[in-house]
Amino acid sequence: MVDVLTWTIERRMRLTERAELLRKELAEVDAELGRLKAAEVVFGQWAEATDGGRRPSGIVEPEPEPEPEPERVAAGPGAGGMRLVPDRVEGMGLASLTSESSAEHGE
Repeated sequence: MVDVLTWTIERRMRLTERAELLRKELAEVDAELGRLKAAEVVFGQWAEATDGGRRPSGIVEPEPEPEPEPERVAAGPGAGGMRLVPDRVEGMGLASLTSESSAEHGE
């Protein structure tokens, strides 16, 4: 009779351990199933938005931003390589400078 009781206790302990391992494995499988279901939903939405991948969607590829218009600059003296001061030659003094260039140079 004691042998039957010992066997029963040992068997119950082994089955309890196995049940715990199976619960952990089942939880892992359930978590993976949840991730796969979410992936299916996301892929389904993408496929609907892109007609099965045949046309681009705004979800995957954002629209390109428009090019900014170039800044408009008014040309004035000195712009575009226009020289404000004439080339220096021998014997040239301050009198050769224009009134504009003299004012700019503090003269």
